Amino acid sequence: MEKILVVDNHPMMLKFMSDLLEKKGCEVFTALDGLSALEILENSVPDVIFLDLVMPNINGEKLCQIIRSRPELEKCFIVVLSAIMAEKGASFDVCNADVFIAKGPFDKLSAYVSSVINHIEQGEEEKIKGHVFGGEDLFEREITKELLASKKHYELTLNNMSEGLVELVEQSTIVFANPAALSILGKPEEQILSADFTGLFKSSDQALILGRIAEAKSTGKETELDELVEIDSKQITIKIVPVSSQNSHHTTLVILRDVTQEKKLEAQLQRAKKMEAVGTLAGGVAHDLNNVLSAIVTYPDLILPQLSEGSPLRRPILTMRESGNKAVAIVQDLLTLARRGVPAKMTVDINRIITEFLNSPEYSKIKSYHPEVEVTTRLDKDLLNLTGSPVHLSKTIMNLISNAVEAIENKGNVEIITENVFLDNPITGYETIPAGKYIKIKISDTGAGISSRDMERVFEPFYTKKKMGRSGTGLGMSVVWGTVKDHDGYIDIKSEQNSGTAITLYFPADRREAEPEQPPEAEEDLKGSGESILVVDDVREQREIAYTLLASLGYHVDAVAGGKEALQYLREKGADLVILDMIMEPGMDGLETYQEILKINPGQKAVIVSGFSESYRVREVRQLGAEEFIKKPYSLKTMGRAVKRELHKKVGGK
Repeated sequence: MEKILVVDNHPMMLKFMSDLLEKKGCEVFTALDGLSALEILENSVPDVIFLDLVMPNINGEKLCQIIRSRPELEKCFIVVLSAIMAEKGASFDVCNADVFIAKGPFDKLSAYVSSVINHIEQGEEEKIKGHVFGGEDLFEREITKELLASKKHYELTLNNMSEGLVELVEQSTIVFANPAALSILGKPEEQILSADFTGLFKSSDQALILGRIAEAKSTGKETELDELVEIDSKQITIKIVPVSSQNSHHTTLVILRDVTQEKKLEAQLQRAKKMEAVGTLAGGVAHDLNNVLSAIVTYPDLILPQLSEGSPLRRPILTMRESGNKAVAIVQDLLTLARRGVPAKMTVDINRIITEFLNSPEYSKIKSYHPEVEVTTRLDKDLLNLTGSPVHLSKTIMNLISNAVEAIENKGNVEIITENVFLDNPITGYETIPAGKYIKIKISDTGAGISSRDMERVFEPFYTKKKMGRSGTGLGMSVVWGTVKDHDGYIDIKSEQNSGTAITLYFPADRREAEPEQPPEAEEDLKGSGESILVVDDVREQREIAYTLLASLGYHVDAVAGGKEALQYLREKGADLVILDMIMEPGMDGLETYQEILKINPGQKAVIVSGFSESYRVREVRQLGAEEFIKKPYSLKTMGRAVKRELHKKVGGK
């Protein structure tokens, strides 16, 4: 006895087919639509399925595809019943059916169905596979061109919508999903159709969604979820629209929109604005602090050589110098945060920077607090170089390795990897990284990880989860962010709580050879031979410090408070070299002053100084000929080295 399922939305057709097949001794099940058919198929596997193509809920074509996707139903013999020429375009390939039968007069239909059953009972299915019974009826029925055009237009519109569209019946059963919805929900159509819509979401969201669907049905008004929901890490908006037809057939339309990328871009913009605002504040504070710190940093270098080894003043002055240098380091972090901290760049070997830090006393001190943490490296021996500031890149590497080690409470691992990468296409992570050639630095740990809430604040200044007093100022990750951006690089972060963190930096690759390290000069090498130097600075204390430093190095020094005084002095006396502050208020700044100086003496040598690092105005001064640039606060060595190089430079080049 053959077990047969008949699916058709016309009760009269179901009765006709049932009577016909039962007379042949078949066991018959019937369903009025595709959804009901799927419920039957959950509990029973028929030998033959007769189904109509045009049905409410899930149509015949979709039902065929679902049946063919289920292994337990793969041997079912599927016969499609069709009544109109509109189905002419429905091929065996699309429907995956075995036989087509044209609906027509019952006597013809009875003969076609009987013929199919007879072949199946005799084991001759292969003889009729791909056959169209009553083809002349199927393809000769007329239907208006307007109806066909309307159907195609409707399908084209749904298939090309950027929003996902899902149709629900009953409580929340899916009977239709357009391609955009399938993409958003992340499942194929055969798994989506007949599934419970709310069941696709997290349990914490299901009650909310179901409640809104019920609300839309009861009020007859569309509604929208006030908050985003997540599915497969996508952030989705949901709009619910109830629909009622004249025959009281109630359905619900759900419009889905994937806003993941949009929200990510919004978050990146907010982070950038926040960092810019804080950076502006930090830059102003850092500039003023540099002026204040100059005396604290400089005078100990001048006083210590004058004290005997047994002097009781040596220890406090050394402590003063050490504290001043620590304060200078913090100010430099603020300048990096302000995006004003990167001096002239050079070609850098990042592997060398990593190795030097791992051999440093600072690293040994960090490891002494975490003796059970194992740090391993995989440094690409063929790694390309990058163009940047060794000082700032060293600080970035130090911060990232320190954070990774300190993220592990007891035993754990930190891995440092460098490699060359070429991105054919942009990749999207914490931020979007364009295609291109990069060197990649990845530092990962097996520590506690970063929560999603903390991830949004990880680069904020002074935001830290570390022990205050042992682990710095809370500027470490802000320095990382500022340095990476100043080097035209990108950052990606992947982290899970209790599963560790991986921070990856991408920097544009440079094929040039890294520049060799310069040997330190002895103090005697910095001495001058009585050359005349004019110091130009609007801050009295800065003039006095520069004067004292240069005089101690054997130069003849004078100082003035601004650009106009400098021009008058040079007209009357001249100078071998000018030490020129970049920011002077009110009046002319360093660039304007140097432009006027060149009108008096086209070959005038000069050294530019500033509480900030290079700006576009500093670069313009250097292009005019004042090639040496030093940052405040001054030190004896940086001042002496810059002056010596500029004085010995040939006019028109080094």
